[in-house]
Amino acid sequence: MEYQEATAIVGKKSGLYDVTTINGIHQRRLFMSQDGRLCEFAPRSRTKGFPIGSQAVEHWTALNPAEPKTTNIVRKFQRYAAKADFTSPFIRKCLEADPEKDCYANGLTTGTHIDGEIISLQAIARYDDWAVSQFRKALRERQNYRSCRFDFRGYDGALWLEVVTEDTKYSRKGDIIAGFSKEYRGCSNGYYYTLIDNEHFIGTDID
Repeated sequence: MEYQEATAIVGKKSGLYDVTTINGIHQRRLFMSQDGRLCEFAPRSRTKGFPIGSQAVEHWTALNPAEPKTTNIVRKFQRYAAKADFTSPFIRKCLEADPEKDCYANGLTTGTHIDGEIISLQAIARYDDWAVSQFRKALRERQNYRSCRFDFRGYDGALWLEVVTEDTKYSRKGDIIAGFSKEYRGCSNGYYYTLIDNEHFIGTDID
């Protein structure tokens, strides 16, 4: 594929695209920079990224906007979020989301194959009951908590919770910002889940 052809397809519509090569179809989050370069969003970012060179684009055989998933995952986010007895920027975003748009367009996820995947505290407790009991206590008493790493299905699992102490542009005093990560052994890359109610985490990002 010619570089100019790819830039014309992406144009001003940043988002998730299906990139076809001889190795199959891969989804990538693409956008155009202000100086007209084709770029890919950095992991866990909706504003920053890095340029894609013309030599890389030459190996692409097709580029198309990713088709939205047929299942309305946004409503799943809303169902779980409605059960939370705490507030957070994420909970508010879920409740205010537009079901006619996908998770990425609503800013709920970075557009990954774990979007909407649920992991419960009960499931995590099978691997580290102590960490889960301390997490539940922290959530109940509105205290900060960060676990040590523990084995979880062949990954390094970790739980964390932070209580917002003052209003900011993004959050409000008393908000709970919490999550669960399962990362590859010995590194800081993996799969990330956000607390969506008192007992469940939902998939939102891959790094």
